[in-house]
Amino acid sequence: MREESCAPNSLAEGAKNYKPYAVEHIGEALAGAKALQAAVKAGDVKAAKAAWIKSRKGWEAIEPITGEFFSKLDEAIDAWPDSKQGYHAIEAAIFSGKLGEVGARVDTLVANLGELNKQLSAPGYQFTPQGLLNGATGLAFEVGENKSKGGESPYAGTSLIDMHENVEGVEAVYKLVFEPSLKESDAKLAAAIDDKIEDVEKLVKVKDLKSLDQPALKKTAEELAVLLQNAAPKLKLQRPKLGD
Repeated sequence: MREESCAPNSLAEGAKNYKPYAVEHIGEALAGAKALQAAVKAGDVKAAKAAWIKSRKGWEAIEPITGEFFSKLDEAIDAWPDSKQGYHAIEAAIFSGKLGEVGARVDTLVANLGELNKQLSAPGYQFTPQGLLNGATGLAFEVGENKSKGGESPYAGTSLIDMHENVEGVEAVYKLVFEPSLKESDAKLAAAIDDKIEDVEKLVKVKDLKSLDQPALKKTAEELAVLLQNAAPKLKLQRPKLGD
């Protein structure tokens, strides 16, 4: 009875604890985009490439929340593979040195990231535990089902970085929001999720895509998603759906 009464409060507290992580990383994404904007205006290809990558790293770390809580902005910022705006709409041009083609779209990217940063950083903004579990589970599945193929950022050559930051983002949600409560209700499942996250992290820590064991990553990331699904009833949450 004690667990049932304290678990919701623990999850709500965890959601509050996660917010600074999200605010920090959207700040990094926005700072990188502003640096990209300056580099494009200056015609500095090298700086533009570095800034694009810097911004992406901040963004990929918070992908557990972007589609779940900010779906319209997520679509504008990070549509893939059919991107008409956002990161991937400017990727090919930036990494082929054609900065003159991307100025307006970079400006739009900065504006959209700024709007997301504004909404997320607002003092009254709060995440729901259900939404956080949905987002983390969905991203774990996406890493296995789609991103393990290595094609998200082909021109920048940062697909591995994308996946690494995604896994770090899933881990942050799990550790800050769900692990303490899950340890109380099912310590074995909590440990299994922790171990599976480590397994996925090891698989994406390779030197290049040629070294990536894609079948193993697909299997392990999807197993992580299922474990997170299985945690839902233990946390008194709805079981997240996978895929479309």
